[in-house]
Amino acid sequence: MSGEISRRTFLRGTLAGAIVVAGFDTGLRSWVSAAELEHHETALAEDFPNFDGVLLLDDASRAAAADDFGHLVHREPLAVLKPGSVSDVVKLVRFARRNDIQVAARGQAHSTQGQSQVEAGVVIDMATLASIHEINATNALVDGGTRWLDLLAQTIPQGLTPPTLVDFLELTVGGTLSLGGIGSQAFRHGPNVDNVLELEVVTGKGELVSCSPTHNVALFDAARSGLGQFGLIVRARVRLIAAPPNARLYQAFYSSLPAFLSDLERLIDDGRFDTVQGFAVQDGAGSWLYQLERLAPDEIRCQQ
Repeated sequence: MSGEISRRTFLRGTLAGAIVVAGFDTGLRSWVSAAELEHHETALAEDFPNFDGVLLLDDASRAAAADDFGHLVHREPLAVLKPGSVSDVVKLVRFARRNDIQVAARGQAHSTQGQSQVEAGVVIDMATLASIHEINATNALVDGGTRWLDLLAQTIPQGLTPPTLVDFLELTVGGTLSLGGIGSQAFRHGPNVDNVLELEVVTGKGELVSCSPTHNVALFDAARSGLGQFGLIVRARVRLIAAPPNARLYQAFYSSLPAFLSDLERLIDDGRFDTVQGFAVQDGAGSWLYQLERLAPDEIRCQQ
């Protein structure tokens, strides 16, 4: 219930100063706002959906959807959907298919080459689909727009965690699963896409389909790391494992790259560490240092 309330609050906030789409002119191939609808004279699509959320036309919404983390590519859509339900995604994809409109899903827009953008189409902002529906001893059922940070806020108090986490926890579950989700625990547990048990995907035909390693397997394999090209991930059941109550972080710095890489491989094979990763950092004098980090449950003591 709390997820539904927060979503409605988010949508009400979104409407401040926004222009809401109320129809689609099939002849001019343009969206018609609610304010324009009364005086619009040409034919509108009769099958324009009624959304639980809102389809926005204003410049601010479209400009925000034309940027991402890379700030290199800018493709401006004609409208932005803030879905109020999974059904909204289904409705939009079906309508877009009938009217030859391109669609792209946007999570936290952490892409660098405009992957979550679409020129003259519709961007679906998945941030409004972020409910956590279920958490049990082995898995969690969440909407595609749920951030890993928000999932952890509910699982950690129960002593549970996803096996692999990306470094930036404000990414969405659906967006990460669409790309792969490689984290510093992947050497032991595999990437995020290897730790998902079931997906709900809206296909290009506008069909809501459940898939898993045993059901609709081809779609399950295509949607994971599929960059949204084989379907939009709107819900996922992700694996959970026991989280240690405490952990200890170890850091070491190297001036020798071969020694750094050798120790990195040794720690991966060691078996005591849940997290192993490395970085290259400038030393301030024109050279590089290599930083090695490893994380282990606090009961394990390791020599630095």
